[in-house]
Amino acid sequence: MPPKPLRKRQWKSMLNRRISELIEAAREIAPETEVLIHEPFEEEDAVVEFIVPSEKFDEVDEVVTRKSTQIWWDDGFDIVVWVHEKKPEAVKGE
Repeated sequence: MPPKPLRKRQWKSMLNRRISELIEAAREIAPETEVLIHEPFEEEDAVVEFIVPSEKFDEVDEVVTRKSTQIWWDDGFDIVVWVHEKKPEAVKGE
């Protein structure tokens, strides 16, 4: 039996709140963080990619990984987080 529409909306709403929390946590550390939300590959609930300045990589990676694990324990949402360093822009004039 498929989930009832109300329950599915509640589930989706809660998932979106948790994704927003992850994004906020990353942007508290690096406000210029770029975020891409991808379709889940298999059984995941969401896949969120963070592109951050290289000097903030370790800190953002640790925070969003820890937070996504806590979300898994608390709510059961499997949110995969990817953290990548922004590629340095080419120096102009060269």
